[in-house]
Amino acid sequence: MNKTSSVRTEKDSLGEIKIKEDAYYGAVTARALKNFQISGLTAEKIFIKSLGIIKQAAAEVNGSLKLLTKEQTRSIIQACKEFIAGKFDNEFLIDVFQAGAGTSYNMNANEVIANRANEILSGKKGQYKYVHPNNHVNMAQSTNDVIPTAARLAMLFALPNLLSEIKLLENEISKIAKKYKNLVKVGRTHLQDAVPITLGQEFDSYKEAIKKSRKFIERQSNDLKILGIGGTAIGTGINTHPKYKMMMMKTLSKMTKINFRPTANMTETTNNMNSFLNFSATLRSLSVNLLNFCGDLKLMNMGPKAGIGEITLPPVQPGSSIMPGKVNPSIPECMEMICMQVIGNDRTIEIAAQKSQLEINVYCPIIMYNLLQSMQILTNGLKTLRELCVKGIKINAEKIKSLFSHSLCTATALAPRLGYQLTAEIVKSALTKNTTIKDEVLKRKLLDKRELDKILSKTSAL
Repeated sequence: MNKTSSVRTEKDSLGEIKIKEDAYYGAVTARALKNFQISGLTAEKIFIKSLGIIKQAAAEVNGSLKLLTKEQTRSIIQACKEFIAGKFDNEFLIDVFQAGAGTSYNMNANEVIANRANEILSGKKGQYKYVHPNNHVNMAQSTNDVIPTAARLAMLFALPNLLSEIKLLENEISKIAKKYKNLVKVGRTHLQDAVPITLGQEFDSYKEAIKKSRKFIERQSNDLKILGIGGTAIGTGINTHPKYKMMMMKTLSKMTKINFRPTANMTETTNNMNSFLNFSATLRSLSVNLLNFCGDLKLMNMGPKAGIGEITLPPVQPGSSIMPGKVNPSIPECMEMICMQVIGNDRTIEIAAQKSQLEINVYCPIIMYNLLQSMQILTNGLKTLRELCVKGIKINAEKIKSLFSHSLCTATALAPRLGYQLTAEIVKSALTKNTTIKDEVLKRKLLDKRELDKILSKTSAL
């Protein structure tokens, strides 16, 4: 936007309002920018793009139905393409915290596209001589079906990158699992020595948990392909051509290469945000698994001298402003904060989804913002975790073997032979005397060395 002090006057149902002369937005957007100076947070570009796609699809359909003139159709489509390409992103600055339903978002798109379409037809911004924001750009639409549909499109556009990063992390963890499938270590429950496990088994369990979360996300994302576009204000389809709904489905599917289908009940889609709530639950599930994984990495990395020290995480930056040489598990800590934010976002979405009243839920803007933020920070966080942490993990095999040989976790293998009570006494004695299970059994002459080695060898052949 060019810097200028010139203004123009536009009029809406509330009266006149002055707008910067070179602004492509109109009266409704100007009022929203004035009313909602809350957070400085604005819509994701992928959502703006999705709005433009819906507006272009609607223009194509309404043009085909002869509801718009050829000139109107052509100019709106050209304006939409520029809008989709990001030419007017600096005209889309409405705060995330705004009037309910996202009317400001919808009208922002309508006004920018209408003003650009009028320019194309040699008209002037703000006069709407050839193309009107409501009558033409918003034809057969309502905020109440446009914004939820745009939110779905944006999430589906963001989804491939997220799924790709999850899969790449799975693969990186799997490499560790396969390489160390025979490295026996102390298995711990309640953070106490329990029974033997291999490092490979441990890491394979992390991989499998993250894989299940990915599959959960993939399954639930299918609900986002069910659209309520064409339902207009409350799902009844008022002000639409009988063919509009199905033509929109086909046009949007063609434009996005996503197989959309209409909902069976458009009123339900307008007042029920559960498809977003359920999708958010999948991101929460992934976050919980990542929190567990990162927490375990930090425990196994603990030290470097006075802790477990079974693995060493790659150093990425100094860990203290006061303790020289200290290195922290900075990448897992970052990932944990990301997961906490996603879980918090999920809670916000849950509360917003509860607030449907009669024929509409007006909280789609905050639901959309939180979901897209969760997807973005998870995608970026997973990439960082993989590249700067998991990929460079050093396995301290000798430390693992030493801890295992001095642990009490082989005792469980003796219980079937010696009984629970006697084995417990052996464990207690070994712990008190700081000896090994093997030493205690041989000292008491409960088993000969050959037989004992045979039993304990089974714990290292997991």
